[in-house]
Amino acid sequence: MIHPIVLGTAGHIDHGKTSLVRALTGIDTDRLAVEKARGITTELGFARLDLGERRIAVIDVPGHERFVKSMVAGATGLDLVCLVIAADEGVMPQTREHLDICELLGVRRGLIVLAKRDLVDDEWLAMITGEVRAAVAGTFLAAAPIVPVSTKTEVGMPELRQAIAKVIDELPPRAHAGVFRLPVDRVFTLKGFGTIVTGTILGGEVAIGDELEVIPSGLTARVRGVEVHGAAVDRAIAGHRAALNLGGVAVEDLARGDLLCHPGRVAGSHILDIELRYLTTAPGPLAPRTKVLVHHGTTQVLATLALVEQTELLPGSTALAQLRLDATTPLGALPDDRFIVRGFVTTATHGTTIGGGRIVRVLAPKARKGSGHAATVTALAAARFDERLALDVRAASFAGLEIGDLVRRLGVPITVLVDPLATLVATGELLQTGEGERAHYLHARAVAELEAKILALVGAGADGALREEVRTQLPPALSTRAYDAIVAGLEKRGAITSAADRIRKASAPPRAALSPIETKLAAQLEAWGVEPQRPKEIPAAVGLTEAQTKAALDRLVAAKLVLRIKPDLLMHADVVAKLRTKLLAFLEEHKTIDAQQWKDLTGASRKFTIPLAEYFDAEKVTLRVGDLRRKR
Repeated sequence: MIHPIVLGTAGHIDHGKTSLVRALTGIDTDRLAVEKARGITTELGFARLDLGERRIAVIDVPGHERFVKSMVAGATGLDLVCLVIAADEGVMPQTREHLDICELLGVRRGLIVLAKRDLVDDEWLAMITGEVRAAVAGTFLAAAPIVPVSTKTEVGMPELRQAIAKVIDELPPRAHAGVFRLPVDRVFTLKGFGTIVTGTILGGEVAIGDELEVIPSGLTARVRGVEVHGAAVDRAIAGHRAALNLGGVAVEDLARGDLLCHPGRVAGSHILDIELRYLTTAPGPLAPRTKVLVHHGTTQVLATLALVEQTELLPGSTALAQLRLDATTPLGALPDDRFIVRGFVTTATHGTTIGGGRIVRVLAPKARKGSGHAATVTALAAARFDERLALDVRAASFAGLEIGDLVRRLGVPITVLVDPLATLVATGELLQTGEGERAHYLHARAVAELEAKILALVGAGADGALREEVRTQLPPALSTRAYDAIVAGLEKRGAITSAADRIRKASAPPRAALSPIETKLAAQLEAWGVEPQRPKEIPAAVGLTEAQTKAALDRLVAAKLVLRIKPDLLMHADVVAKLRTKLLAFLEEHKTIDAQQWKDLTGASRKFTIPLAEYFDAEKVTLRVGDLRRKR
């Protein structure tokens, strides 16, 4: 199989990149009138280079410092780069900046072209060659071939084609696994076709008929046609420069910087954990919080660059950090994606690029001191894939993660996750509930903490606790499904027993049987429901003497089957537990509750709603704030 290849140019303005592409491909990539009039490239240009059986996509990028945004967009997804340097001028600021950008974006193969060979003599050429070799020392182009050419006389062009072919032959195959992603670098319309987008496919594949999601807008579109190198095809894969004809979206709905993916496969992130390389050419130490421009894929966003551990970062250093986006729109990123960070001060020799690196975690929580954030990110940065799965689930704490969450966090199909997740479940590192696309995972550490909490809430008494009341006192992020699985696990291990709606420790003393009077009183209190009863009114209602009633109630209260809402108001414990559950569910959705809402929720008369509300305040379930109550 011939793997798709994308070649890009890089280099200073007016060093001959566009002329070189035209000489190689026969295509003039300056398509805008302003570009032809001014003689400089301001936008990305695209061409095709045929070398034997290979058909190579070529991206020509602008060299002016004002158009670095376009340059970064074009450099995303490159397999190799031609660093073009004019032989009569040598290394210039954007030469260095473009080289930094390519290296930070993970480009690892390329060659150096000394253009305008016809303008210099051999002695000058030898001097410039030495200067160039010194400039690229320590970079991925340190051992790259240097090919002098003239696009006017064709000197060196055959050698250049041979050099490109040799570098391509040495390229490792691009991995096609992963979810489909296409960062949009161009949007236009053609009569009779409608909306068309182009870009370099970063992963997976796309086919005619696929439904796609647009990030960040959330719009959906259907693929009506696919072209690669100007030819209609049924599908395109990672590494292809592709044009997609889309239905369901207008041309004005899309823009460069959008990301196309299959629905629900990539998450939009507002905070990203990163591994940052701060360039040696940066203007000075990096402060703990710095406003920066972030380039990712074909988009550019404003963000705060926050150091996780250091109080400052010196030029030439590498550190863990966070990118916190200023915009309300998220970034469609995945772990191991590359990014560029640019500042707002232009350096004399390297433009405004100050660093870049790779994304370690998407959908990251905001780093806080003492939270163990740095340790988690350090572990994630070095983890194998299976370790990464366990760490992501562990970081989700009591909420856990569904398998779809892992797809969006890691950028791989469900089929890639099934086996490693099954191994982690088999070894006890993860607890699984549900199957297939509804599979949900909790880390063993979270499970152990929850088991301890459950056993503490159940207590050592003979009566144990109501199953639902225990659940409502656990972290709200815990799902009912996961709670049931943990309780079932405790019961299977013999730590607890359950009967009806109650759970108790297996080691608890046997529950004493209720007398007929106690059974009658308990049943009557449960039947009265949300209307608390005064002890002095109960004997007449149930046909018992005051002495019989008092003795039975004292025993029921001691057994926690009956609760004192107030010293003179009694209520069945199961009724209170159900009220607690309803109250917490209401507060989870609405955050606060007022007196009328509380009355409607309980169904009790007004004279009892206040004592009930005060009971839950005293039990630290709720907190009164003015006329409202919220969850404590």
